[in-house]
Parts: sequence; structure tokens; C-alpha cells
Amino acid sequence: MRFLTDWRGRWNSLTALAFVAWLTTTVAATTFQQAPPPVPDKPADEQAAGLFVRMCNECHDTSRISSTRRTRADWENQISQMIEQGAKGTDKEFETVFGYLLRTFGKVYVNSAKADEIVAVLTLSQKDADAVVAYRAANGSFADFDALTRVPGIDISKLKARRDAVGF
Repeated sequence: MRFLTDWRGRWNSLTALAFVAWLTTTVAATTFQQAPPPVPDKPADEQAAGLFVRMCNECHDTSRISSTRRTRADWENQISQMIEQGAKGTDKEFETVFGYLLRTFGKVYVNSAKADEIVAVLTLSQKDADAVVAYRAANGSFADFDALTRVPGIDISKLKARRDAVGF
């Protein structure tokens, strides 16, 4: 991840994440209420959500940060901007927050994404993500969500649960 190898990668993570929040809030007109992040699916995500809130929520409403789904590259850019603005944190903290943002507020364009990105955003198994990529290669781009659900053998319930994270 570019933001972890940058020479400024040890800057203040709170400042970096605060900048992401500020940038997001200036673009999206939302209410000023403090809203908790969504309930995590796994215990590991509970810790990641806690870190996200701790690093961001002191200065910014976390719902503003998460109001728009972003691709992997978009989240990397947002975190890099925060680091450039002086965010401090360990590489592990940045990785944890990045992973949480990608899983919880990520977006993946299934007509161009690699299998690893499909796994990260849609939380499908590697086998299912490989099946999506293979089906796309054999049959062409997916026209819509219904076309995506026709991939043989994939976990449709998991896919439907993450429908809002799918782009074409």
C-alpha cells in the first residue's frame, strides 16, 4: 500500500484521518450528528471499528467519512492525504483502518477488478472471487447484479449482503 511505504508514513494518523474526514465533509452535505459505524461482522472488525472511531471521531463525524463507498485506490489516496497532512500512527494501525474501510465502505467494479480486490471488498472466498473473474473472462462483462448472481457455485447470500458495494 502506497501510504505505508511513503517516507512520511509515520506522521500523525489522527491528523491524517481527520483530514480525510474534513475533505469528505466539505464535499458531502450531511447532518452534524455523531453516528456510530455499522455493527461489525467479526470480532476482528470490532477492534478495527474501534480504532477507526478512536482515530477519526474526536474531530469528525465518522458517518461523514463513510457516507460514500470508495474503491481500494480511493481509500489509499484518502489515507495518503491524511498522512501528508501529518497523521501519526503505526503501519499496523494504518493497515487496520484501511482494511476496515475497504471491507465496510469499499466499492469494487466487478467488470475490471482482480480476484483479490473482490475478496477484500465483497468478503467472498478466494474460490468465489476466482469464479467471478473466470466467468467474466469467458462470458464478457456483467450487465447488472442479476448477471453477477449467475456465476456458478458462488455464495449468493454473501454477494446479496454486499450488493451496495458492487459496481459495474
